[in-house]
Amino acid sequence: MRKSFFRSFIIILCVLFSCAACQSPTNTKETSPTTKVDLEIVYKRNQLCYSIMTQGTNTTLYTFNAAAQPIFDQQGKPITATDLVPGMLVSLEYDGYILETYPEQFSGVSSIRVTGVDSNSVEFLGSLISGMFPSATPEEVERWEITFSGDEFLSEKEKRALEYKFREEWSDTNVLVDPEESRTKKTGHIKIDAVKSGDATFQLTISVDSEVQTPTDRKMTVTLKAGKWTMER
Repeated sequence: MRKSFFRSFIIILCVLFSCAACQSPTNTKETSPTTKVDLEIVYKRNQLCYSIMTQGTNTTLYTFNAAAQPIFDQQGKPITATDLVPGMLVSLEYDGYILETYPEQFSGVSSIRVTGVDSNSVEFLGSLISGMFPSATPEEVERWEITFSGDEFLSEKEKRALEYKFREEWSDTNVLVDPEESRTKKTGHIKIDAVKSGDATFQLTISVDSEVQTPTDRKMTVTLKAGKWTMER
């Protein structure tokens, strides 16, 4: 009787150990947590994307490096960093940290997904302003003030992005967009007047006045089509 009991006990233990061995091992490796943010790309320098938040009133300019990152279009198909263009809306996944650089930079980007298209207003207006200097060099002026009037062509977030864009390009001068206090000495003035004449059409007048060139005005009609501004001929 006692031998039978021990034999049954040993059989039960063997069955229990066998069941434990059949179970899949627990994966103790945890995936890294990610944070998601919605952005609009306002301009690019190579594979570095300069962007603003699409939600809220935060006017901070951010950057993220799109090189060697998994990127997907609106249909979920893989694309490359060169396919990302100013005006695109993207959903960015990163490790939750923002590097304290200027502009601030998202750290540990793990995924970029295109979610839509807005407009390439900053890049477009920047190219128009740069075209106003055929001979003079903007860096010859100590300070440039860019002011807006009329209907809204750029949001406050986009204005801050435009300001930084020209501070990078005109590294030897100070650029201010809609400064609180204006001055005239050693200062160049760029004025943009926008008059909305349709759902996606503006009459733009860009005026440049400085010590290094004759005052110049340029008037044009621009229309937004599929996220891109174009000049009407």
